[in-house]
Amino acid sequence: MVSKQSMIFMIVTVIICFVFPVALAVYFRKKEKISILALAMGASVFVISQMSLRLPLINYLNGSEIFVSLIKSNKIIYIAFLAITAGIFEEGGRYLGYKYFMKNKLNWKNGIAFGIGHAGIEAMVLVGAPMINNILFSSIINLGSFNLVMDKMPQAQAIALKDSLINTSSYMFLLGGLERIFVIVFQIALAIIVLEGILKNNKKYLIDAILIHTLVDYLAGFNPNVFITEGIMLAVAVVSFRFLRKSKGRFKEMEVYQDNKNLINE
Repeated sequence: MVSKQSMIFMIVTVIICFVFPVALAVYFRKKEKISILALAMGASVFVISQMSLRLPLINYLNGSEIFVSLIKSNKIIYIAFLAITAGIFEEGGRYLGYKYFMKNKLNWKNGIAFGIGHAGIEAMVLVGAPMINNILFSSIINLGSFNLVMDKMPQAQAIALKDSLINTSSYMFLLGGLERIFVIVFQIALAIIVLEGILKNNKKYLIDAILIHTLVDYLAGFNPNVFITEGIMLAVAVVSFRFLRKSKGRFKEMEVYQDNKNLINE
């Protein structure tokens, strides 16, 4: 049997993954009048950069003997590879999305919206949807009908899934949701960094975003202790939140400067 507490924590995580980003979008839509286009563009960039490009590339490379022997067989190198590709694809995608599809909407509030869209769809697809599957399979197990599942998938895979759901500590299902909160705040901060670089016409900001993204992903992926990992992500979220609060003032100054520059040119 899958414990009641595990089931509750799975449901909480699903709520976090789907409700939290939507609530953020609604809040900033009402308070800051964020652009729906910016939300959609952020979500689209994640789908294209990760789901359509990076993840298929990684799956392809994982089938290569040379890649497996040189990269995947070494944990340190492989995690570094995953981290740097995440940084390049996601931050590069943000840059292109801003540069070519949001030329007339480049301001702080829409940078926030872009980040919410990106991080929100990531939470839903990578954590929320799989957790819904976990809830469904757990319900089947507790109803005593798991034999029906075993008839539909390889037996070894079905047994591993059942053992995982029953034997995984219940708090692990909750940590997935809490981590998404931390990651969403972090992703919004990265979106603002890339946007600031575009407004200042300085590609160093893009490089900084890639490096920061890479470092955080590497530290989170390499650390074997889940509590240390979540502690790191909490610290990253706190720093990101403080950065976001301060960034609003900087963007106001940039907007005033840009407005004055336009008046002079007129």
